[in-house]
Amino acid sequence: MSDNQLIEQTQCYLRMALPMMSRHRVPITPRNYDVWYQYVSGCNHELSGAIDAFRNKGEAFTEEVNENLYRKYCAEISEGAAQRLREDLKNMLTNVVEEFAAMTGKAEKYNSVLTGSIAKLSDDLSAETIKVVLDDILDETKKISGHGLEMQRRLQQTTAELENIQKEFERAKMEASVDFLTGAANRKTFNENLERLAGEAVRTSEPLSLLLLDIDHFKKFNDEHGHLVGDEVLKFVAKIIKEHVRGQDLIARYGGEEFVVLLPSTPLGGAKILAEKIRRFFDHATLKTMDQSKTLGRITLCIGVAGYRPEEKLSDFVGRADKALYLAKNNGRNKVVAEVDIQ
Repeated sequence: MSDNQLIEQTQCYLRMALPMMSRHRVPITPRNYDVWYQYVSGCNHELSGAIDAFRNKGEAFTEEVNENLYRKYCAEISEGAAQRLREDLKNMLTNVVEEFAAMTGKAEKYNSVLTGSIAKLSDDLSAETIKVVLDDILDETKKISGHGLEMQRRLQQTTAELENIQKEFERAKMEASVDFLTGAANRKTFNENLERLAGEAVRTSEPLSLLLLDIDHFKKFNDEHGHLVGDEVLKFVAKIIKEHVRGQDLIARYGGEEFVVLLPSTPLGGAKILAEKIRRFFDHATLKTMDQSKTLGRITLCIGVAGYRPEEKLSDFVGRADKALYLAKNNGRNKVVAEVDIQ
């Protein structure tokens, strides 16, 4: 196979892998790309069988699943996940740029754009970094005009291809900020918003409160009814919390059966009232199976509440909510405890 044929084949696999990853809500990271590149290329039969089994069952490709697929089937034979993604993108972009340079006679300008763009594809590739590179190339290609019908046709075709890949990375960036199971924000997004909202609270002198919620005896519930039912409960809890908060509030999955809610412009007293409303809802709700044929009982929550103190460490802010939550658990569970209740 010639070098040109190899590059064309690589680009084909790139265009196949990205939309498939997006459909299955797999974040586009170097490791995940390595897994799905090997899947669409058919070069790793064991991996293909494992992914096909997940797809046939309709199971979610969670962060844990993605990591296990890489470690079990790709880590030992891979020459470097980041290197593969970087080289595949580099080959695709080089091909595009060289073609436009030849057609327009602007080889020097395009080579400069390419060199600067490829330099951004560092070892710690992220969806945002790749999107920036694609933006650079797209900006240059869209500046071209008046070079004949064939040039315009090729330009439109290539631009459309680049924009499709760009959309996949935009979607990956969005999905990378969301917990796959519950649809709530993930821990990374929570940390980013905590820093931002704390800064705004200092700047505007507006209050900022935080709820830390934990499902009581969730492990026992999982053991009794199974993890699939447990997953549905987590989704249900996230849904109900979302229904109780405002649009400006942020709900995130903090880990396991824990959720956290950031409440900008909400004083501690108002946050405690909201927490009590959420607790009461679950206290009076009876869970049933989807077909209503079986009662699963009820679940209850413990909730810790804290208010931000300007200029304090963010870890101290979250820590007070965690202490309040711990006290709620020790006092019999199904309780709301605010930091002012801690002796």
